[in-house]
Amino acid sequence: MRTVLALSGALVLLLLAGCASLPDDLGQEYSEGWQSPETTFLGALIAEAPEAADPGRSGVELLSHPEEAFRARFYIANLAEESLDLQYYLWKDDLAGALLLWSALDAADRGVRVRFLIDDIYHAGRDDLYALMDTHENFEVRVFNPMANRGLARYLNYAANREQLNRRMHNKIFLADNAVAVLGGRNIGNDYFGIDTKANFFDLDVLTTGAGTREAGAAFDEYWNSRWAVPIRVLHDPGYDQDDLDRGRKRLEAYLEELNVVPYELSLNREAIVNDLREWRDQLTWTRAQVIVDPLERFDGKGQSAFIATDPDSRAPVYRELIMQSAYLIPSQEGLDYMRELVERGVRVRLMTNSLMSNNHITAHSGYLKYRKAILETGAELHELRADAALRERFRANQEEEVPAGIHTKSFVVDREQALIGSFNLDPRSRELNSEIGLLVDSAEFAGEVAALMDTEFDLRNSYRLFLDDKGRLRWESVDDEGQRVVFTHDPHASAWKRGLARFLSWLPIEQEL
Repeated sequence: MRTVLALSGALVLLLLAGCASLPDDLGQEYSEGWQSPETTFLGALIAEAPEAADPGRSGVELLSHPEEAFRARFYIANLAEESLDLQYYLWKDDLAGALLLWSALDAADRGVRVRFLIDDIYHAGRDDLYALMDTHENFEVRVFNPMANRGLARYLNYAANREQLNRRMHNKIFLADNAVAVLGGRNIGNDYFGIDTKANFFDLDVLTTGAGTREAGAAFDEYWNSRWAVPIRVLHDPGYDQDDLDRGRKRLEAYLEELNVVPYELSLNREAIVNDLREWRDQLTWTRAQVIVDPLERFDGKGQSAFIATDPDSRAPVYRELIMQSAYLIPSQEGLDYMRELVERGVRVRLMTNSLMSNNHITAHSGYLKYRKAILETGAELHELRADAALRERFRANQEEEVPAGIHTKSFVVDREQALIGSFNLDPRSRELNSEIGLLVDSAEFAGEVAALMDTEFDLRNSYRLFLDDKGRLRWESVDDEGQRVVFTHDPHASAWKRGLARFLSWLPIEQEL
């Protein structure tokens, strides 16, 4: 009887904890990004480009290879002088995450003000680390839309406040001195930068300067100063002191000894870093670009997606071709109707997403598989990435073997004249629940570069082309190592068990959560 009472009491306490709420006073202090980027080394470096004199233009550079995507972040953090603003959905506790966190802490040690804004959904158990960083006088951590209870009842808290906590901040910004920013699809982790030894992602980022960077900074400030960005010390305050911070710094510094594990060279030499950034600067395409970011009203359940034009008259015109790559693809009926409308007007519509074997979320694939025939019936072309794509050679986590690939890209190209690189997936979660951000670049040169990369990934050595046979059955076409055509009658190389699990999950009423 006592055992039953004890268990009942524990359950009541957990339920009460699950209903915990945040205090009214969050102790937030308003702040903005550095307002004079031209006074910093990075700002002055960019200003050396003649095109930088036009305040309405942005310098952009596509970051397609994981090596250049990691270096861009690592190097601009190492050259930051005034501010380093980091906004992410996921920041993993692995080598890539540790190296970039070290670079942020090292910047704080140099006197740089670091603002670190992280979504809460995937960060159970990391409060101690964030609280430790927050101990530094120049390093402030805020957690976006957090669960009030941080302990055992964390997910009871989620269940009790599901409507609110199901909305997540999916934005990704890496911004130094309000002078140089990186936006795109990559979270922070080994598998986004070609370092993982089990699987790595194809993904795209864009480095931007000028007007694009100023707009990214304004977007960061808006989210940072919102009521949803809760200081870590309000959620978790273990009372760390300078000695604790020094020990934490040494743990991060130890990761520098693992630089040889990274399958490309990373320099800590300032002169070498500056030379690399000068090369990037000289390769920038200067054009009109616009940051698109979801309104904060999304977290009140009111704001519409900034990426979906609900009024047909407000949609950007497409005349010849629309190419879309989305890691997770679950179209709405409106999306299907739009694709059919474009095809009927003579527009070539091409889509790429993950195959069952390359998808890192089988639940997302279960939502997508119900729409494959419907997509093809619109007249659109549909490809799925091969886990054994020939291009995965760029992901050699060591010098001996290739690892499976997945696609994490969220990019769109219109008529090879405009390109959008960002965090927005073609799925219900991006459309209805999460906040997203991206950079829309108005440049045939830049869009052509993105489209050329996509063309390579659509190649049948890297993807499967889906089609309907003469009986309306779904088929997958690709080529073998000798270049001979191969046709599959079900999800290529997936076991019957995995196909069955995906089909079973597709019957569950979870599509709006995906």
